[in-house]
Amino acid sequence: MDKSIFFKRQKKLMLKLKQLHHWNAILFTVLALTGLILVSSEFRQWLPQVRIWVKDWHIWIGFVSILPILFYGPKLARHLQTLRKQKANRLNLFFVLFVLIALIISGLLLTYHRSFSPRVSSAALIVHDVMTWIGVPYLIYHSITRSQWFKATEKRRRQKLQEERPVIEKWNPIMNRRTFLRRGTGAAVTVVFTPFIYQWAKPYFSTPTASQTPSPLPMTELFTPMPKPSPHSNPPIGGGRSGTFRYYSVTSMPEVNDENFSFKIDGFVHNPQSWNWKEFVDLNRNVQVSDFHCVTGWSVYDVTWEGIKLKDILDQAGINSDARYVKFYSQDGVYTDTLTIEQAMGEDIMVAMLMDGQLIENRNGGPVRLIVPKMYAYKSVKWLNRIELIDHEHTGYWEQRGYDKDAWV
Repeated sequence: MDKSIFFKRQKKLMLKLKQLHHWNAILFTVLALTGLILVSSEFRQWLPQVRIWVKDWHIWIGFVSILPILFYGPKLARHLQTLRKQKANRLNLFFVLFVLIALIISGLLLTYHRSFSPRVSSAALIVHDVMTWIGVPYLIYHSITRSQWFKATEKRRRQKLQEERPVIEKWNPIMNRRTFLRRGTGAAVTVVFTPFIYQWAKPYFSTPTASQTPSPLPMTELFTPMPKPSPHSNPPIGGGRSGTFRYYSVTSMPEVNDENFSFKIDGFVHNPQSWNWKEFVDLNRNVQVSDFHCVTGWSVYDVTWEGIKLKDILDQAGINSDARYVKFYSQDGVYTDTLTIEQAMGEDIMVAMLMDGQLIENRNGGPVRLIVPKMYAYKSVKWLNRIELIDHEHTGYWEQRGYDKDAWV
């Protein structure tokens, strides 16, 4: 066989692999940037509509990123053969493929989360997060160490070594410049990303229950009297929640205390009512155990909630025959959402005050929030302070920005 044909084929293969590598790097970079935007609380708060567009771009680019993997598949065996004597490069290839495939599979599960159980979505979200926090720092490291600048530096170093021909004693080894640059780059990337990875990972190492860890906010100082938990809440009849809440807000958290707290129900009702903090604490409460599902993929299971059933509040107010929807207002002055009358009369929908025996934290929507267990959490309005019965359909905050009105899990 003519060796020139072999080398031509080899050259053609490497050229195709280089093109695939570049496209894959570009797509991964865009996915990383859009992904970081999606987890940013500041972006969620100040540019919510743009965040919805970014989410759509992230999903579509994720689908496109599958193409380089599909094109590469038939060339994998030949590529591995060219790397048979380069163990480090083979390991790098396997690692990159593992990260990419894990991201693609977990991303698909999250995109079609309604086709799977919440536990599958939760597991997929954890995998997606882990692969992101591994993949993004490695991408930066890989890009720097494979850049033209880095290669030019290496070339100059080799030329200088050839000219100087240094003598290295066995008992006095030195670190060459290439190793120093690679390790220095890796250390710098590690230092930059470690705080972010730590903040993400911290809740997974310890999942505290309300009975184990006090609220990080001084709720006991903000509210007097404090609601006395039912014996079914403390200790929680659900055994304490399993999972970790992720805290989102479209505004800064409102400052709620016993002096500025108010709660009312009005609109198309026969008996409009309002309560201050002390009056609201004295209302008869129920206890239930239910799960909490976020549309982004995570869930918290077996949460013991204590509060007033929404149907009891509605029955006490007396629903006017003209009422068609129940509108909920947040004390942040921005967030709203609705349920139909039929949905609002569900037995498990609660205006909750306590979670696992303690007053709900401010960052989690306390002291009072709506809980709609069978729907995604954007229906469970935080810092709830008003219920209005209306005769027309109202589109909620996130639904105005692209979320599905059908919020059933």
